[in-house]
Amino acid sequence: MDNIAIITDSTADIPVSLAEEYGIIITPLYVGFEGKLYKEGKTITSEKVYEKLEAGVKVSTSAPPTGDFVNIFRDLIEKKGKNLIYCIHLSSKLSGTFNSANQAKKFFPQAKIKVIDSKNATISLGFIALEAARAAREGKSEEEIDSLVESLIKKSKFFATIENFDYLFKGGRAPFLGKLLSKSIIFKLIITIDKNGKVKPKKIVRNMRNVLIEFCRQAKKASSLAKKVHIGIFYGSNKKIALELEKLIRDDSDIESDEIILTEITTVMSAHTGPGISGIAICPKIEY
Repeated sequence: MDNIAIITDSTADIPVSLAEEYGIIITPLYVGFEGKLYKEGKTITSEKVYEKLEAGVKVSTSAPPTGDFVNIFRDLIEKKGKNLIYCIHLSSKLSGTFNSANQAKKFFPQAKIKVIDSKNATISLGFIALEAARAAREGKSEEEIDSLVESLIKKSKFFATIENFDYLFKGGRAPFLGKLLSKSIIFKLIITIDKNGKVKPKKIVRNMRNVLIEFCRQAKKASSLAKKVHIGIFYGSNKKIALELEKLIRDDSDIESDEIILTEITTVMSAHTGPGISGIAICPKIEY
């Protein structure tokens, strides 16, 4: 582990305590409104972004500039002596973060820097970075970590519902919503991310209770395919829904969870989804 560094970005929703425990470096994305830019998780709070969104203020987001990654890479290589860097990021279909890291990589042609498109988001991305860090700590080889990351990118699942789909619709990240928006006003639309990292519709259900039942069903399905799963429950301004989902999962004997993480979604994601997002990420536990 001393020679390996794991980097992800702030949309991974990894709790600070876990990121610190495993030495994962979190690169902040940026949130902007009223002529100012803020580093998420550093100079702006979720509550402030929710306040602006609910007041109708236009909130923009942007990927870290190449220079941010250049500074991180230089510090890791020149000051901390890292000779292998895994840089695992939000789906390239949703953000330019992956491209910024790739551009920065070119400044260090002699270094081994692996910039990886997770094709995932929120704690689904977070689990991939966490498992890579855990594998490195256990002394796994580069080839084993490569295989682990590749497997988790393919097998990790992400499901969410959003209280107000106007945010996604206006942001252009979910073009299918044009046809489904009127239905989602009456019903609840569950979305997911496909194998290419694009947001797509999964299912329409009648109410929030049915959303939670569907989330549990997906967790149960994943658990039946793996010995155990990691489960991430993410939420925006309504933690009550996340706690209800956690109870449903813990009470279901058919769901074998290795760990359950509750995490508040970061400001960049909430700027595009609105404060009413809630969802679940399911990641298989890989046995070596």
